[in-house]
Amino acid sequence: MNQKQMEVYSYLAQYLGMRLDTLGGAIYGERGGFGLTIYPLNANQPYALVIRTAATRAAGPLSREETRAFEQMTPSVSALRQEGYRVTVMLKKIRKPEKLLQALGGAIDALVRFLTQAGFQSCCQTCGRTGGTESCYVGGSYLQLCPDCFAAFQQNQMTHQSMQAQKRENLLGGIVGALLGSLIGVACIILLSRMGYVAALSGIVMAICTLKGYEMLAGKLSRRGIVLSVILMLVMTFVGDQLDWAIVVAQEFYVDFFTAFRAVPLLLAEGIIDLGSYLANLLLIYLFLLLGMVPTIMNTLRNQRLQNQLYRLPSAASPAPQEVSRETPER
Repeated sequence: MNQKQMEVYSYLAQYLGMRLDTLGGAIYGERGGFGLTIYPLNANQPYALVIRTAATRAAGPLSREETRAFEQMTPSVSALRQEGYRVTVMLKKIRKPEKLLQALGGAIDALVRFLTQAGFQSCCQTCGRTGGTESCYVGGSYLQLCPDCFAAFQQNQMTHQSMQAQKRENLLGGIVGALLGSLIGVACIILLSRMGYVAALSGIVMAICTLKGYEMLAGKLSRRGIVLSVILMLVMTFVGDQLDWAIVVAQEFYVDFFTAFRAVPLLLAEGIIDLGSYLANLLLIYLFLLLGMVPTIMNTLRNQRLQNQLYRLPSAASPAPQEVSRETPER
């Protein structure tokens, strides 16, 4: 979450009478006895917000007719869903903070009123126990939990961390896995090139497949593994470009692929392949590799960090974490 988005979220939290969890990027608080968390659908859509709570009733979960009625009477809402005890409202995307505030406030009031009239009570999202729940952050997710379930999550996390610490990294297996994964990235580079494109998609595929391949065969993905994977990505991207040129040479000179692959450096030296075009294409491929690789690695590191986070969110009665302007933030 960048600074401007943080300012908008702080503004929304303050005027809704709620708080902002700056680590996970969610607004949270209580309305009408229901604990609520509000956060973006994903990092690429920071103003497509989701409202989430946990609720139960004796009559069972929401019916399709009830969800449809709520969606029709709340124009700012695109969908209402219940999965188990988790109730989720998805807002329509609104970019202007002042309009977003109005839509969000109206959706919250409508949701609380709707759940209350339908006979729902706030409950623990895991076990369904009513009353005495708290907003908690558990491994990248916001949950409404009772004390017993929160303690169980703590114990599970301690066990998981202990197992991860004892797990040894299989370096050789990780390199083999990264190599196999990078081959998928190479195939993507060649396929897109045959279609006449050079796209960041190839960089994303290369990064995801290489990192995942390393993790699967190494047992875990360490920072050393990320460094080795990056080196392999750079090398295999060059190999992919060479293979692509070999296909072109094979088609133009009617020779077999292996002869064409060995001939690429010679054709460059002789000027038959224009060096400027060759370098420009290679640099463009590396540029798109970076555009796909850097965000993927940053998200991987962020997710690793968030998976180890588990804490109760401070109550709304606690002092606010920061002062925010009473004016609508400029965007």
